[in-house]
Amino acid sequence: MILVYMKATNRCNVGCTHCYLPLEVRADKTRMTDEVLTASAAFLSDMRNFGRHDGIQVLWHGGEPLVLSADWYWKAGELLDRELPGHVESMQTSLIPLRPEHVPLMRERFGGLVGTSVDFSQRMIGGSVEAYHKLWQKKVDMARDGGIEIIPGIVPTTNELGREEWIVDWMVERRFAAFNVDRYNAYGTSFPDRPTNLQHSYFLMGLFEALMARMEKTGFAPINGAIRASITGVLYGVGGDRWGGTCMNDFVVVEPDGSLNNCPDKSSFEESYGNVRDGYKAFAGNKFRRKWVRHQGLTHKESHCFTCENQHFCGSGCPITPNGAAHGEDECSGYRTYLSAVRRFSERPGGRETMIAYLDQMKKDSTLDRATRYGGGDNQGACAA
Repeated sequence: MILVYMKATNRCNVGCTHCYLPLEVRADKTRMTDEVLTASAAFLSDMRNFGRHDGIQVLWHGGEPLVLSADWYWKAGELLDRELPGHVESMQTSLIPLRPEHVPLMRERFGGLVGTSVDFSQRMIGGSVEAYHKLWQKKVDMARDGGIEIIPGIVPTTNELGREEWIVDWMVERRFAAFNVDRYNAYGTSFPDRPTNLQHSYFLMGLFEALMARMEKTGFAPINGAIRASITGVLYGVGGDRWGGTCMNDFVVVEPDGSLNNCPDKSSFEESYGNVRDGYKAFAGNKFRRKWVRHQGLTHKESHCFTCENQHFCGSGCPITPNGAAHGEDECSGYRTYLSAVRRFSERPGGRETMIAYLDQMKKDSTLDRATRYGGGDNQGACAA
């Protein structure tokens, strides 16, 4: 499955401290033209055919995609239907600019499922996180009234460390059956509130413990993409999320002007890998892209990877996350400390059964599977950003 971060615009009217886009990029009002969209469809068709991929998911991204009208997306969708038959569409948005006209679009073109970034310390209105959440919740209610399933995504900072049980309770109280956690990356820049790899491991441990405790107590706990993938990795050797991905090969970012990259976090900080107008073969042969594909498969792995009990599903984790002490981090990019905790839980009495029951919730509601499996099929791990 090819996952396409299709950036209709990089403009965004929501300021977040952890945003991977520089301020000047977020202020740019340029929007994708029909000519670029048509060239993108031809490019993606060739990428699918040459790479023998089984499908294409177009994830409308940004910037903030909802600064554009629903009419723009209806027309863009019709164009893609003609030029790229068989694709599916989805959207990742803050929801803040949501208007009633967007709701039918989400229901009919995006399968009634939309990802939204919420966070608990970076996003503010007038300096207030509470004010942001109050407005965001109004937009969630608007979407829900139109039959849309909303899946929150959070980027934990150092401010969220130790608040994992509170976060789970927050999701349950607001009736979110699933949510995702994205890694706070700092490629090309730095953030003072970014957790280290070990701190992120501890955050995931706290989240896992809170979800398993709720599962044991009530028989239900929200499905989380990272927790789900760690369980399938430990129990079945099947990676997902930040473990065992092939994003450098199978993901593509299309900027509003048609320029290309293979990772949204890298796109604003690297020389473009070409343009959709140049065709897929030029992109596939680009030396920077080939370097990153090779890096994910080979050079991102360190000596500790080859003796790790998780190597068969981990794949060394996210390729843009520094992998251990040799690169200035206090933990590997596969979060071994966390995965070891999951393995210990699986070995205790009733632990494995609790983990399986957690996964089995998705059998009762296929939406939970879609919501926490970006890209579909075996191609998981898209960054919500």
